[in-house]
Amino acid sequence: MTPEQKLAALFAAEAPPRRDYAFEADVAERVARRRAWLTVVAMLPWLTVAGIVLWALAPILMRLSGEVAPVLSPVAMVLGLIAVAGGGALWLSGLLQRRVRVAATPK
Repeated sequence: MTPEQKLAALFAAEAPPRRDYAFEADVAERVARRRAWLTVVAMLPWLTVAGIVLWALAPILMRLSGEVAPVLSPVAMVLGLIAVAGGGALWLSGLLQRRVRVAATPK
């Protein structure tokens, strides 16, 4: 037998390696962590621009907030109540739908 044949026979006799789930989970965690950091880094320019724009508009916003606050306060309260009522209705409809059991299912 030649050395190549011996090596081929040795590799053929071995069982294929098993999956290492701990290693796969560790690699998946590292990939997710890297993607999260890259997402944060990609958002930094937008955050910088937004901060500069808000800093530039601060005097105008301060002047407008004193004039517009009495008008917007009741509107914001009504919109908040509508949002709470709509959320409650959606929650209740979802709650009731989960409790309904269908006797026959279509095939």
